Amino acid sequence: MKTPGFLCFRKKVLSKSIALLSFLFFSAHLNAQNPVNFSGTWSLDNAKSSEYYKDYKIICTIKQTPESFTIEETFLNKSGEKEGSSNFSYTLDEKVDSKEEYGGITRKFTKWSDDRKVLTTTFTTTVGENVYGSNSSFKLSDNGLVMTVTTTDVDPSKKDTLKQVLNKNQ
Repeated sequence: MKTPGFLCFRKKVLSKSIALLSFLFFSAHLNAQNPVNFSGTWSLDNAKSSEYYKDYKIICTIKQTPESFTIEETFLNKSGEKEGSSNFSYTLDEKVDSKEEYGGITRKFTKWSDDRKVLTTTFTTTVGENVYGSNSSFKLSDNGLVMTVTTTDVDPSKKDTLKQVLNKNQ
């Protein structure tokens, strides 16, 4: 028994459509980028960083998993004595983590660039109607040995940008 022409046409179109969709799905999967990993211990390059950091030696330790991003910075004075430290943890699901602390509401979240090579962290504290905080963008060099962190205030009227250039400790 011979298949009518329109059924034959439908079978060809259907099989070509399935093949095309499979190819597109497979290509998209291959093309999906894994985010860069900033994990490691980093030391500030004072000569390439903003003047703001000139009096400090900064050691930055980052631990990154698929779910989290933790930054611990230690500030040492010119004599090598510890002057202070900071420790921040973020989830990498790009959802806002919000809780009451420091006399206000603290919000933290992250955002990956489209190519998954730049991670921006946002940390704000809202007290009454005032919002304080910063955005920091983390970017690695192509060889993964230099990390540049650019920090801006969340208040758009404050135009200052701070730049840290850090070298990976071997």
